[in-house]
Amino acid sequence: MVCIYCGSETKVTNSRPQKLDNNVWRRRKCKSCHSLLTTQEKIDLEQALRVQKKDGSLEPFYRDKLFLSIYRAIDHLKSPNTTASSLTNTVLRRVFKLKGNGIIDSNQLSTITAHTIKLYDAAAGVRYLSFKSPTQLPNDVRRLLKQ
Repeated sequence: MVCIYCGSETKVTNSRPQKLDNNVWRRRKCKSCHSLLTTQEKIDLEQALRVQKKDGSLEPFYRDKLFLSIYRAIDHLKSPNTTASSLTNTVLRRVFKLKGNGIIDSNQLSTITAHTIKLYDAAAGVRYLSFKSPTQLPNDVRRLLKQ
């Protein structure tokens, strides 16, 4: 890695795994100008995970798409940006625990996301489900709430 200030090589002086976010934090020092900088090394989710859609097609997993769907469900709460980011990280941790070949079914992803949001805020969980499921009858809503 090169220094962002002078373009010279840097060396890693400290490195720590971040278990919650599945990242690696690194402190780097420039060999030339001796500046310190911190980097985050994380998994390229678009390459590592694929989402299988209802029609059977596969698409890359986009963290931003997950974040936005969560944000839409909780935008009525205080500080929705930080909350949506934390909930997104929680959903990702649950997805990483699944056994598989890097492919997650879109229904399974929605279920994990809905459950995570519902544990944080029940009303936001219902709101998320209303975006994802065709709920037309009161029985549909009751069924979704029991999931």
